[in-house]
Amino acid sequence: MTVGLYLSRLVGGRILAVLAGFVVLGLSLDLLETSAELIDGHGLAGLGSYALLRAPLILLTVFPLGVLVGAALAFLALAARSEMVVLRAAGINTVRILLRLVPLMILCGVLQSQLAARLGPVAEQALVTRFPELTESREIDREVWLRDWQAIIRIGGASADAAVLRQVSVFETDADGELQRRIDAAVARYDGDAWHLEGASVRRIGAAPEPVPGGMRWRTRLTPAGVLGAARRPDLVSADEVRQILAGERPGARGTPYYLVQLWRSYAALLVPAVMLLFAALAGFGLARSGGGARYVALGLAGGALFVLVDGVFASLGQAGAMRAALAAFIAPAVFFVVGLWSIVVIEE
Repeated sequence: MTVGLYLSRLVGGRILAVLAGFVVLGLSLDLLETSAELIDGHGLAGLGSYALLRAPLILLTVFPLGVLVGAALAFLALAARSEMVVLRAAGINTVRILLRLVPLMILCGVLQSQLAARLGPVAEQALVTRFPELTESREIDREVWLRDWQAIIRIGGASADAAVLRQVSVFETDADGELQRRIDAAVARYDGDAWHLEGASVRRIGAAPEPVPGGMRWRTRLTPAGVLGAARRPDLVSADEVRQILAGERPGARGTPYYLVQLWRSYAALLVPAVMLLFAALAGFGLARSGGGARYVALGLAGGALFVLVDGVFASLGQAGAMRAALAAFIAPAVFFVVGLWSIVVIEE
């Protein structure tokens, strides 16, 4: 067995064990609150379906920390068994060890990227569709805003299936974003092809509202399913959906900066495991009997946790439009990758 394969199996095994523990713990805490309601409404099969759909979402949440803790435990084990000393004596320093773990880093990065861009959003949508009673009321009784192609839509409320909307306002704009006219309606009913606006009025720029006797038909790409999706405001949106929203092919419930950050973060997720492995590698310095191992483990865990915090702060700034989306997605992984690598080089010298 080669050194690279041995290290990959050791580190990968620890990461899998920690991730499994985190997911089981997260599911257990979740089911403590929802199991009774799920069994009453859906039986044991429904409980199993809920657990299967929740597992990818929990995995996505704990994945970076699972890589950090699992890899730190692996490097700590190498140090405790003096294997790090043997490797260094053979001319394999920590940087070279990490180079042998590049395939594992790439595998973890691809998995996290796919969780963020595809599997997570699909699981979240399926969870809301399968178990709506756990995520929303029967009727939408709050205001919902959507952005459609050359239009901004406000909905005051909706029926449970969103086929009937209340207090609808449509702000139509031109290609440059300038407001052209406003349409207000007391009720909008979907007939499978378009919306029929009842109690409608149209107001153009600089003119008084003009009532539309008998109502009017409103053709748009917005469907009841789109209204429901916007009302739920999912935290995860797949990369394909983000591209469609940005291209104006489907409505979105959030601003353009939010979706741009979502898209760029799905790419930046490829780098997150590499950052975590760099900080976890600090646990490989020092012998456990001298206390050095514990000190470096604490330093590595603190660095990884700080990265998660800072990355979240920059993502929030990008979603609020305070900084460019690509910068918000990549600045924390890039900076902490350099810091982690610099820390290893300095300590090893």
